[in-house]
Amino acid sequence: MTLDENQRSLAQISARGISKSYNHSGSGSLIEILKWVEIDIYRGDTLAVVGASGIGKSTLLNILGALDRPDSGSLCYQGEDVFLYDDRRLARFRNESVGFVFQFHYLLPEFSAIENTMMPGLIRGEKKDLANADAEEILTRVGLKDRLNHRVSELSGGEQQRVALARALVLKPLVLLADEPTGNLDKRNSEKVHELLLELNRELRMTLIVVTHNMDLAAFMSRRVTIVDGNLIDTG
Repeated sequence: MTLDENQRSLAQISARGISKSYNHSGSGSLIEILKWVEIDIYRGDTLAVVGASGIGKSTLLNILGALDRPDSGSLCYQGEDVFLYDDRRLARFRNESVGFVFQFHYLLPEFSAIENTMMPGLIRGEKKDLANADAEEILTRVGLKDRLNHRVSELSGGEQQRVALARALVLKPLVLLADEPTGNLDKRNSEKVHELLLELNRELRMTLIVVTHNMDLAAFMSRRVTIVDGNLIDTG
C-alpha cells in the first residue's frame, strides 16, 4: 500500500468523484452543481464550507450526510461505501452515526422541545426514560433548561433553532453536519453555540462539517473550503 493509499484508509469520510447535476426548470438544460469532488475528512476534523448562495454548499452537505445520492462517485465512512447500502440500512446508518442541523429546523410543531429532542433516541429504540434524560441534558447545554416543555409554537425562532441543534446532538453522533446552524441566532447565542460545538468536538472527537456565511464560526474551524464552478477549493 502506498503512503497516499494508507492515508486515505485512515479517513473517517472519503468522497471520491462526487458529481451532481440538476435539470433547469423550464429550459431542459443540465446544471452541473458538483464536478468530481474529492475530499478526505478525518475523525475530529472541523470543516467550514463557505461562499455565496447557490454554489452547491447545501448539495455537498446533503451528499456527505448521505441524505442525497450523487449522479456518480463514492462516499466511504470508515472504508465502507454507504451509497451501496439499501435505503433501510442507509437510514439506520444516518440515525446511528450522523447528526443534522438544517437551515429550516423541521421540528414537529405539536410536540414540546424535549419531545422533539427525544425523537432520535426513540427511533433508535432507547427506553423513554433514557431518551428523556439525554434530551434534557443537551437542551440544558444549549440554554433551554426553562423551555423543555414548551411547544414549538411557543418558542422564538432562535429557540427553535437551538432545539434543532439539541436534537442533532442528543445521540452524540460521530459526525455533525450543520447548514447555517447559527443563522437565526443573535450574537450572544451564536457564540454559545460556537462554544458548545467546539466543546463536543474536543470531548467526543466529533467531526464537524458546517455550511455557513458566518465568518466568525468559519474562523473556529480547522479547515475551510468553498466551491468554484463545481470544484472544491481549499481556502485555508
